[in-house]
Amino acid sequence: MRGTTDSQSHTHRVDADANELTEIWQQTQAALPAGWKLDSLRCASEGLAPDKRSADWIAVAVGPNGEELRARAADPVAALLRLVPLVPGSALPA
Repeated sequence: MRGTTDSQSHTHRVDADANELTEIWQQTQAALPAGWKLDSLRCASEGLAPDKRSADWIAVAVGPNGEELRARAADPVAALLRLVPLVPGSALPA
């Protein structure tokens, strides 16, 4: 799978294929404790200006009381995998 965001020649690439990303998403959600949900996975860019762009990814989990935890990494799979240990009571995927 390859996602692109072209703005002034900025390309955001996803090296994982759709099946791999779906599998890691499901494993990440399954590893979260009750009340937590995997909320989003997004590009870390904060704007279109060159100094606001980033090739990193951010995975976000939301807890039962609305708290958010975020993990950032150079690729989407790594961001999802880094998120699990941050959530109290989570189980690391096998």
